[in-house]
Amino acid sequence: MVHVIFRKEYDFILGDCALDVFDFYDVDEMHGLSRSACIKRMAEGGTYIDGLANYNPADALAKPFVFINRKALKKTHEDVTLLMHEMVHMGLLLNDWDVLQKEEEIVTWAEAETNLIFGRYFS
Repeated sequence: MVHVIFRKEYDFILGDCALDVFDFYDVDEMHGLSRSACIKRMAEGGTYIDGLANYNPADALAKPFVFINRKALKKTHEDVTLLMHEMVHMGLLLNDWDVLQKEEEIVTWAEAETNLIFGRYFS
């Protein structure tokens, strides 16, 4: 089951497996990833996508998204690390990749979003 949290600047998608992000956007390919490779990797026992932050594959002008795969979660501190990792990517995307001028703002935003999402939906 996919759980979506529509944030002001991005959509947060929590899926049961990596296929959920393809299903949510109704696409077979996105950002160099493919449904067929996902199915193959999952059949081999992998997750294919643990987390992903990127533009909406159906409409680059629509809100971007952060996806987290529940199968990648370990119920340890590593779950926070995965979420923070994707939030840093989203912070960079939302700030036009301007890490030289906005590094502290990006990292602070990512920390706040991680705390908010993790606190509400992971703990």
